Amino acid sequence: MTSERDLHPESGTPVTLMAMPETSEMLPETPMTDIAMVLPDPDPADVEPPDFGPPHVEAAIELQKGDTVARVLDRLGIEAADIAEIVEVLAERVRLDRLPIGQALIVKLQRLHEAEKPTVLVGLSIRPEPQRAFNVERDDDGGYSLEEEVFEVAPKVMRASGEVDGSVIASVEAAGVPHGPLAEMLRAFSWDVNFQHDIKPGDRFDVLVERSWTIDGRPADDGRVLWAEITTGGGAETYSIYRFKPRDGEEFFYNPEGESVVKALLRTPLNMSRISSRFGLRHHPVLKFTRLHSGVDFAAPPGTPILAAGAGHVIEAGRFGGYGNWVKIGHDGGLATGYAHMSRIAPGMKRSARVRQGQVIGYVGSTGLSTGPHLHFELHRGGRPIDPLTMARTAQRTRLAGKDLERFKAQVAETDRVRETAASLRGEETN
Repeated sequence: MTSERDLHPESGTPVTLMAMPETSEMLPETPMTDIAMVLPDPDPADVEPPDFGPPHVEAAIELQKGDTVARVLDRLGIEAADIAEIVEVLAERVRLDRLPIGQALIVKLQRLHEAEKPTVLVGLSIRPEPQRAFNVERDDDGGYSLEEEVFEVAPKVMRASGEVDGSVIASVEAAGVPHGPLAEMLRAFSWDVNFQHDIKPGDRFDVLVERSWTIDGRPADDGRVLWAEITTGGGAETYSIYRFKPRDGEEFFYNPEGESVVKALLRTPLNMSRISSRFGLRHHPVLKFTRLHSGVDFAAPPGTPILAAGAGHVIEAGRFGGYGNWVKIGHDGGLATGYAHMSRIAPGMKRSARVRQGQVIGYVGSTGLSTGPHLHFELHRGGRPIDPLTMARTAQRTRLAGKDLERFKAQVAETDRVRETAASLRGEETN
């Protein structure tokens, strides 16, 4: 079944949808009549509902843009009084206004030999979330009642691996990794890997994902990364991460030696950008003379979110001469970072405001002395500019110790054991 996010942007008008769902997991286990034949698209000029035949037929219908449960039932020829009762019964347990595009309805329809009431709904099933389904049944007295079906959920550990072919994101998605774990993996590696520059032909990825599944085989969540590994430079370097929660800290990722992947500063304040100008002397493209380029320029499309390289507090935020829209953040250890030429500054970015590492502080633009959309990123130590790329590579990490380190080593051993026997997310060998 597709979702609203999968179909966005959608600009079509609502149409009658009487088609089989895209995957067999949405169908009842019993065979169904050919829906395309039984439930043809109604002719707007034909006031008679389709002939369903005895005793009843089951149909899988997906909501399209602009659809509601009531509109679908109306198109099927259900009487208004029945529709009102069905919607009322459903609304007691289901947020009907929150149903996404692509939501499946399994309906049971019966054709009566009564001119005043030719078509009735004898049953309707809807599953708004993987763990719960709601079944509406027609009672002997002609009314409708609702029953809830709850599906048990259990975690499964699965593995995906492959070679990077062009985009890291596209390659990992093609291996079957859901969006949530993919985002976790990219963020965890972002302190060490520049995905735009460090990934070369022949580089590989490997990821272990724990995901909850219902007893009838539906994913109940996106899952989470337990372990991941990626190579850079065509296999020259290998980075591995393990999920772990220290006794008095937050759960995140650590390298095999027990060092947190989190550094004092992000390697780059933009995701998937490219360096267009490095730190050092250069011929200024606007002023036309040579001077120190006191930062690094990252080319990116206008509007790309800019992330705070480290936790700290805002020192300056606003228009600042040739820097255009500018934000400067103070960090521990006498460090400060600056972000220039923004199209706009994010809400809440004002003097003394606290920011966390990775927080969006603005958006790429071309304000001030600029020849095109990019981020000019500066790093200051003791008030003097230094090369941000050099500092990011040497930024300090925290390291596990004592009981936490012992627990971590035991968890690493268990994760490695599970990894060797985990099934593939794509049902293929991962080695």
